[in-house]
Amino acid sequence: MKWWNEKFIDRRAYILDRFDKLSLSCEECMLILLIDFMNEHNIPIAHGILANKMKLDEAQIDNLLSRLTQKGYLSIAYDNKKIAFLIDGVFEDRLTDKTMSFDRSLFEVFEEEFARPLSQPEMQRLSDWLKQYEQKLILYALREALMYNKRSFDYIERILIEWKKRNFTAQDYEDGK
Repeated sequence: MKWWNEKFIDRRAYILDRFDKLSLSCEECMLILLIDFMNEHNIPIAHGILANKMKLDEAQIDNLLSRLTQKGYLSIAYDNKKIAFLIDGVFEDRLTDKTMSFDRSLFEVFEEEFARPLSQPEMQRLSDWLKQYEQKLILYALREALMYNKRSFDYIERILIEWKKRNFTAQDYEDGK
């Protein structure tokens, strides 16, 4: 068990005490605190609920979630067939423990190629792809889409589905098959 999950640790007090060192905006900090509260009390987390609680629209919540993910403070994972919002990155030693529930580099590549932060549904979709396809194949599908100037998750997914039907692998792509 990680130290911040011990019953006697007040995670929210820890976050507020180190607020100046965490490089968080006030809205990002409030969202982290809200997620921690909702996780502690087993309250389902959804964009609409977060938006209502913070008096923001869902696009602003998407933006905040993307920024927190980019900073490594938030990760989104599956837990018992539900989406879990994990704030372990707030507590982890930034210099020694870079573990996350997904490969950040793939997310960063997509954000760089799309020239914008990914929305939470796009991050979820990319996370789902990682469970079905090898990372290299996803990157090759992105490359194929970009060659045709198609910056669309739907287009990339159609490529992946077609390749899966043909049992096409990353090695096949590299071999030029």
